[in-house]
Amino acid sequence: MNKDTKEKNIDEEDYIDEEILEEDFVGEDLSFFKKTPVKIFFALILIISLIYISTGIREYFFYRRTPISVQFQPSGMVVDEEEIVVPVSVFVIRENRFKSARTDEEVDHILENGFRFFEEANISFSTRRIVDLYIESDNFLTNHSAFLKSVDDYDRQKINIFLTGHLDGNNGIAFMGLNSLAVADYVTAHDYRTLAHEIGHILGLGHSNHPASVMYQASYGTRFSLDEIEKMRRYAKEIEISR
Repeated sequence: MNKDTKEKNIDEEDYIDEEILEEDFVGEDLSFFKKTPVKIFFALILIISLIYISTGIREYFFYRRTPISVQFQPSGMVVDEEEIVVPVSVFVIRENRFKSARTDEEVDHILENGFRFFEEANISFSTRRIVDLYIESDNFLTNHSAFLKSVDDYDRQKINIFLTGHLDGNNGIAFMGLNSLAVADYVTAHDYRTLAHEIGHILGLGHSNHPASVMYQASYGTRFSLDEIEKMRRYAKEIEISR
């Protein structure tokens, strides 16, 4: 065998070996893709489980019921304006997945303390009724306007307060344009402070960047600015007139 023939045979063998290696690689690659859907499926289950567990841990460590021993002390300052009395209806959800575990004493506690925030604006609230609400519908959050149609005592001319067990991770929610709001049993702030915050939204206020404001998104603020008081009084006057 001459030198050229020998080199040619070696080149052909190398080429054949490379083909075999390429086929093996393609086979392994296809095998990986066949397994990928199963891996993705189990990965998703793992991620969902971790989210569920972390949410539960978050709620356990950061969400609390407000003890009735905790009381809000207003500043004592009151604007030199006539008192405005705003009518409210209170609904304690006792059925469906949003049901509240609040006792009558706890209901009185959140209302009394929440309303005190508005003393400096010389706005008071007249509770027309407190209703234990037994409605099976679960669309409280997904379609609140439809939910309200099933509430016989709902009155759009008043402020309607719904007390719930939870709000899917929210402390409270204001349903703008419906004069309706909700506060959860388990919150990251005092529940009465959350009530005052949501009433502020119903009375026309947006969020504030000032940490001392009730309308600050964190759980610290307890005061209203003079501009906020002026705006709330305008909105409150309209509700008072329409009652």
